[in-house]
Amino acid sequence: MSAAPLPSSTVILLREEPAADGPFSVLLLERHGSIAFPGAHAFPGGIVEPGDDAVPGAALPASQRWAPAAEGDAPPEALRYWVTAVRELFEEVGILLAYESGRPVTGPLGASIAALRRRLQAGEPFGRLLAEAGLVPATDALFYFARWITPRVNPRRFDTRFLVGRLPAGQEPVSDGTETVSCAWFTPRAALAAYEAGAIQLIPPTVRTLDDLARFPSLDAVLADARRRVVRAISPEIVEEGGEPAIAYPDNTGHPGAPVRRLVLRDGRWRPA
Repeated sequence: MSAAPLPSSTVILLREEPAADGPFSVLLLERHGSIAFPGAHAFPGGIVEPGDDAVPGAALPASQRWAPAAEGDAPPEALRYWVTAVRELFEEVGILLAYESGRPVTGPLGASIAALRRRLQAGEPFGRLLAEAGLVPATDALFYFARWITPRVNPRRFDTRFLVGRLPAGQEPVSDGTETVSCAWFTPRAALAAYEAGAIQLIPPTVRTLDDLARFPSLDAVLADARRRVVRAISPEIVEEGGEPAIAYPDNTGHPGAPVRRLVLRDGRWRPA
């Protein structure tokens, strides 16, 4: 009997990064060795907590498209995953997507907000902390990029929503030193190259997402595409191609005619095929 997948969210946080190998970069953090995916570089994120259903002021992006009933997430139930994403981003790397008096919170963040992060890490409810500080989560600034459910053969499974957004002006990530060892910005191509060279470790969904991101000409193009995506709940398929293990990722974004994308395990690395 397969394990039930844990509902979770992750944030693909982007910033403008004019460079030879890409116009934007993505934040990757290095996981601590004692938690899920030890030592891997991944996007900030984690599992849904009960309090994520009760955060005043949270709202979904008005321009987001949604899958039909029973095929994927839809309002209002989807809101908890957006709250999880904002909470985990703040907890793990200190980036706060929020509004104060209707305006986005920009950085560098002051001592009072840094204190909120410590209290959140100590277990205080996210919604109560924000309300106490007169803040509203900017959940509407994140857009749906993908949703993947771990294949049934895995002993530990996740049902993860991948949400994409822009780094708030002036804010900089700071790893928490417990769940995360370090964090760094990579262009998608640079991250894949570092993985190919053995400099960092990536799990298959991260490789798949970076490969997708590398095809976009700008950060704005990523966000515009995410707004239009109709993300469905799909589990990748584990197959064999030419004697090599492979993971087939069917399109789950509603783009007509999009081909199935594959990762092939070759020389100890999952490589886009």
